[in-house]
Amino acid sequence: MRNLQDFDAPSNGEISVCELNGKAHSTAIGFANLSSFTSCIESHPQVHITRDQLYSTTSSDEGKALFLPVDVSFLKQLTQVYYEQGTIEALYLAKSHKQALVSHIANGLLTAIRYIEKVRLIMNPNVRYSGPALICKLGTTRDWQNSTIRSIAWHPYGRKLAVVTCDDSVRIFCSESSYSPLLRCKQQRNITCAAWRPMSATEIAVGHENGIIVWSIDANSLVSRPSVSNAIILHRLEHKPVMSIAWSPKGDMLISAAACDSAILVWNPELDRTSSLKRPGGCGHVLVKWSPTGDKIFTCSDGLVFRVWDHRTWECDRWTVASGRVQSACWANCGHTVLFATSTDPVIYGLIVKRDVIFASDVESSSIEAIPLFDVSKTDLFDLTVGGLVQSMEADPAGNHLAVVFQDTSAVTVFTIARQSALQLIPSSIVTGLAEEKPTAITFQQDLKSGACLTVGWSSGRIQYYPIIYSDLAKQPAKISMFGSIIN
Repeated sequence: MRNLQDFDAPSNGEISVCELNGKAHSTAIGFANLSSFTSCIESHPQVHITRDQLYSTTSSDEGKALFLPVDVSFLKQLTQVYYEQGTIEALYLAKSHKQALVSHIANGLLTAIRYIEKVRLIMNPNVRYSGPALICKLGTTRDWQNSTIRSIAWHPYGRKLAVVTCDDSVRIFCSESSYSPLLRCKQQRNITCAAWRPMSATEIAVGHENGIIVWSIDANSLVSRPSVSNAIILHRLEHKPVMSIAWSPKGDMLISAAACDSAILVWNPELDRTSSLKRPGGCGHVLVKWSPTGDKIFTCSDGLVFRVWDHRTWECDRWTVASGRVQSACWANCGHTVLFATSTDPVIYGLIVKRDVIFASDVESSSIEAIPLFDVSKTDLFDLTVGGLVQSMEADPAGNHLAVVFQDTSAVTVFTIARQSALQLIPSSIVTGLAEEKPTAITFQQDLKSGACLTVGWSSGRIQYYPIIYSDLAKQPAKISMFGSIIN
């Protein structure tokens, strides 16, 4: 099994710029001009979100300090506490009431709730943690709590980039327009992920601590901050925090996983209806990935178990890892190979899940065990340390490249995916940022025909494009997408 020693690191003081025809290029920081290498992404939006561009998040307690206390009736106090802080705080207020009957009833209800919580804690240990704590522990975003950029997502058919920031906002950047919608509302707290809806030009789903919001952005409107009236709010009491969402390739179904819910939910957003996929094993779920072919769905729990579902029958195959859990995973473009890494082992594995072939001509088609493909143990390459436990990984839409972010090192490794007699990962290039920058989120552009474009969100709030271009593809004539935009 190969390891990271096969990579060529950029020279000291240089940053990675692009990869052209299989050769990685890097330049000094002061001369990092991408246009001198390729013009394929010169129209991409330039994004650098600084802290002074973020909205401050204030709690309701801070606002109360602006008002003088007044005497109100107990019923009005109880109603106010119930709407602002919930049932538990309202019961605590009722417990302190002077009337013995009200106090005893509230105390009895609180005692019953405590016993119920103990039972829930035994059944699902994740209940003891708050939403942000679970997201930090189980999410794929590196240092989610302190990162300026928490998630990024490209539109499937055009140059629209959604950037999720730590102020619970989603900013939409488009190369064809200076108009940048800002998606933000009070229900949208502690965002974990975002996904554009296929077969739609304007809809994007945002997963957060308490549910999902499907925003509709009017392309003809000049309103910079759309109202929540333009959105569909999807919420279920036990389904939180939402850790991962994925649209079906046709855009008719949305699937979601939550850390405190043992069920995977399949949504019909327009009707606000759900179906649940539930099997024993694992208290919650942290990741869902719909295959490019649309017939399979990868899901993993917060434990040893992960599954691959057949969309046609909604039956699943069950696998387990030796220790820890699946930290990150992605599909190869063939639709029946999953690449994944665990939270305890610095190895990238491949799994063949092709179950609809009765007479297999090769050994891989009937494989029932994951194949270790690449050892990514922490390694020193001259002045650069790379590797370690995997934080997140993404494959490009064409299935030719795999990008990996690590938990403790600051370089992104890019592999070439080769499939000849067997699936292989071939070292390609290393993407480094500026000093003190750490990669927090990665994705690939969905519609770049001249190769691939790795998009990296750095801890400084900077978005970097790392194009992987093949000159023979770049010379092909441009095509027009279904929404009228030019595709490279």
